[in-house]
Amino acid sequence: MLLTPKFKSSRTVGVIATIVILFGGGSYLLGWSSLLTVKQIEITGAPTPASQQEISQKLNLAIGQKLARVDSRALSLRLKSAPWIASTDISRNWINGKVVIALHPRTPVAIYNEPGKPQVALDASGEIFSAPGELPVGLPSVEARSVESGLAAIKVFTEMPKEFSSGIARISAARATNLLIYGVFGGHSLRIIWGDGENTTLKIKVINALLDQPENKSIRMIDVTAPHAPIVK
Repeated sequence: MLLTPKFKSSRTVGVIATIVILFGGGSYLLGWSSLLTVKQIEITGAPTPASQQEISQKLNLAIGQKLARVDSRALSLRLKSAPWIASTDISRNWINGKVVIALHPRTPVAIYNEPGKPQVALDASGEIFSAPGELPVGLPSVEARSVESGLAAIKVFTEMPKEFSSGIARISAARATNLLIYGVFGGHSLRIIWGDGENTTLKIKVINALLDQPENKSIRMIDVTAPHAPIVK
């Protein structure tokens, strides 16, 4: 059976009309209908009630807001203004209207002190931040007299393997080329004159080799400023 041009035209118009209705209805449902709105907001990973409130204010997200207008990328960008957050995961559940904001806080590995500035935390990547809540007990201290020397100290600390850095009680940086390390290494309470921030791996290798020598069982100081010619006392 052949379709007349008039019938073909009518069928085409009908298909287009159906598509328009479906598209318009879907757009309304997503953007305007009260069926697809935020019904619950859950924030996980905030260390303290105060930090959770801080995040809630930064999100500016409200119950009743249209789910289609919850921009996960925009929310993540807002949360970047909180330095203690390393990353976030944000998800929307279209069935129950639940929005989950999962926070991944930075893990402090040391305390950083610079004269005239508040004490802050330091993570393994070298980022400094004000940690919400109490810092873990026993973190080593990184002390610096300038931004330059502080960056040098942070660089050295974050380059060290955990088995070595875990023995550090304090790093002092009078200058970027004059780093001092205090701590317990191989059962010895030591002051290590580290020098500049170069040759970290070599310096640690030299220190461990010196500590393994029986004649150095009573040493209290190691100078690895020149790692190929170390000094012990």
